[in-house]
Amino acid sequence: MVLVEDDPIIVMDLENQLMKSGIEVMASFESGEETLSFLNEGLKPDLFILDIHIYGSMDGIELAQKINEHFHIPIIFLTSNTDKYTFNKARLTSPHAFLSKPFRIADVLHSIELALEMDEEDEDIKISIPELKDRIFIRDRESLYKVMFSEILFLEADGAYCKIVTGDKTFAVSQTLGKVYAKLETPQLLKIHRSFVVNIHMIDRISEGNIYINEYTIPVSRTYRDQLWSLFKAL
Repeated sequence: MVLVEDDPIIVMDLENQLMKSGIEVMASFESGEETLSFLNEGLKPDLFILDIHIYGSMDGIELAQKINEHFHIPIIFLTSNTDKYTFNKARLTSPHAFLSKPFRIADVLHSIELALEMDEEDEDIKISIPELKDRIFIRDRESLYKVMFSEILFLEADGAYCKIVTGDKTFAVSQTLGKVYAKLETPQLLKIHRSFVVNIHMIDRISEGNIYINEYTIPVSRTYRDQLWSLFKAL
């Protein structure tokens, strides 16, 4: 989390109360210019808490617009500028909350929790599948990486995440295995276990309870064994 606030007393108070609640403050800045310089170094916090009246050539609303345009990070406004005109102008930046000073820490904590939950829902759409039917694009930080279906070795469930393993890179996607598998509509991917989907074109060897792809040993459950065996000719 990053604070952008030009009153050092408020910064100190908010930092202390957030830290007591187990929330880490990565940095605090007094101006939009400092904040953008920090972001341009490649550092990406989970959330911004912005004042509207800050030092520098831009106010907090202008800073929020630039954050939305280039970095897509959730924003909470915490400000004493609560007049209708300012509020209407700020709402155009789609903040996750608009809180007034003096603040109650309970309100700040609730807004942070809701903002992060909303951002997780947005992040559910990590995989963008265009009209091209032979590839996917996977978001990693601020980039989308092309992955051809033919390059995928297997998918593996990892709690609420799904690993997409290729020959040279592993991606962690914040969706369940079931959701990712449903989006990858290609017959070469086959579910063989509740935790694994494999590219059948990549299988090197099959035994009674496992399949082997490169150096990976992947279990096959009884539920899917007959379906898997039916796909292959054997001598």
